[in-house]
Amino acid sequence: MQHVIFNPVAGKKKATKNLRTVTRMLEERQIPYELHQSAGVRDAESIVRRLTENGERDIIALGGDGTLHEVLNGLSDPTACRLGLIPSGTGNDFAEAAGIPLNAEEAMRLILDGEPKDTDYIEIDGRRCMNVAGLGMDVDVLERCQTGKMKGKLKYLMSLLKSLFAFKGYGVTLEWDGKQEKHDALLATVCNGSQFGGGISVCPTADIQDGKLSVVVVDCIGGKWKIIKAFIELMKGRILEYPLTTHFLCDRIVFEPDLPCTVQLDGELYKDLRFDAKICKGLKLYK
Repeated sequence: MQHVIFNPVAGKKKATKNLRTVTRMLEERQIPYELHQSAGVRDAESIVRRLTENGERDIIALGGDGTLHEVLNGLSDPTACRLGLIPSGTGNDFAEAAGIPLNAEEAMRLILDGEPKDTDYIEIDGRRCMNVAGLGMDVDVLERCQTGKMKGKLKYLMSLLKSLFAFKGYGVTLEWDGKQEKHDALLATVCNGSQFGGGISVCPTADIQDGKLSVVVVDCIGGKWKIIKAFIELMKGRILEYPLTTHFLCDRIVFEPDLPCTVQLDGELYKDLRFDAKICKGLKLYK
């Protein structure tokens, strides 16, 4: 039995169009399925938790990165479930990083004809993250997106430009493998996937099967022109080559900000989360 978790508002209702493809293909192959429509924040998470606690193992997430985030957090045991993704959001950053087709029919064929592969995910203070988590200017951008009137990628880009001139940086201490470093961070992230924000390549070398966190910290030193330079390098996919970027791999890391701050996991904002991140292995994902 396939359980399709459907977010009707994902991707300017792209999910509704993709749903027709998914149900048609399941019916053509006479595969039993149940459709579960999410109705609000964390509703998909609750649905998946109930299903998997009752022994269901086959889940298809039909939505964007936010829907995938909720579905991942609802799995009672990620290593015991088989997860498929039909990318239907605005950005679909994790799907692109994982090589999952953005075309619904191709993505569905991957689920119906393929085998799930072991895939990493991140856990931060008890919450799971599929793609990228962090603090800094990316959070400032997302907070601006919540109040802006524009939609989609243009809304993100405009919020990013506003943050570029307003954001001051976060003092943050990194602790990992017995080491400690202090940074004045423009951006501090841990990556499983390689991109966020609808195609911004924050860590081109990230690998969702290497069993490691990719840590990327960009320092906020040298005034506004240095920040603009960092922004340009980020947009060009060359942030790892930027002189004020720190990049390394590890299994676990703690970010301790000087002041309490909001963090983001897969683009979802959390105000009271301790940024204690570790890599987890064994999620069964069709890709």
